[in-house]
Amino acid sequence: MLAIMIDDKEIKLPEDKEFLSFFEKRILQERKKKSRHRLYIDLVITAVVVFIIFSVVAGMAIVQGDSMKPNLTNHSVALFYRLDKTYDVNDIVIFNLPDEKEILIKRVVAVAGDTVDIDDKTGELKVNGVVKAEDYIYGETHSREGGTEYPLKIPEGYVFVLGDNREVAKDSRDFGAVECGELLGKVSFEIKIVNG
Repeated sequence: MLAIMIDDKEIKLPEDKEFLSFFEKRILQERKKKSRHRLYIDLVITAVVVFIIFSVVAGMAIVQGDSMKPNLTNHSVALFYRLDKTYDVNDIVIFNLPDEKEILIKRVVAVAGDTVDIDDKTGELKVNGVVKAEDYIYGETHSREGGTEYPLKIPEGYVFVLGDNREVAKDSRDFGAVECGELLGKVSFEIKIVNG
């Protein structure tokens, strides 16, 4: 026999299977409703956290073209960190040029105070008079007709960026040094998309 207390009085309930089954179903329904509600709350919290991370802390961009070949591949996803605003030589950075909509991904080869020169005869990049050792590039480094004039001293608050695939990259040889305020962040790693 099942009993419940109401106003200090014990009321005996029949042990009817349908009666008990009804209450078990109600309890299960309430638990499912609470668990579904909790799931919705968890999903909303997760979405807010992901939104904050990708709008404040990190970002991602799809690599377009072969200008960073062989190190970043066309159509791969580059994840970048937004919060560190100090840029050093060899950092791979993401930025927008002021008058263009496309996002560019390039390597910093010189920072404020450095002097950049390009030897068109040898295809070499010189920073502060020293040939820069670049075992990560594809092709030779040549200046561009109508582009940046050399030697170029990089002003305070600017960096000089080049694509790793020097023969096809649109970079500081075309548009000059890039203001650090235009940089969106540093590439942390790449997610390669496999075609197949």
